Amino acid sequence: MGKLMNILGLFSNLGGVLLLLVFGMPIRVATGGGPVTWSTSNISYQIRKFDDIYSALAWIGLGLFVFGTLLQALATLERR
Repeated sequence: MGKLMNILGLFSNLGGVLLLLVFGMPIRVATGGGPVTWSTSNISYQIRKFDDIYSALAWIGLGLFVFGTLLQALATLERR
């Protein structure tokens, strides 16, 4: 069971890292240090929807990476 958890953790980490590389980190901070917000008058609905999809996939990638790390840690503890 430990080997299976380790392999699933590795593939989860791989998927998470690939999603993060393609879609970027889900947390956006402006160079001035404040959070970036959308102004509804300046940007079209389609562009905002596209950004929401990218953000959701980035959060999924980050979650997969954390989940894979936890699986690998549990696999290591199970071997003992």
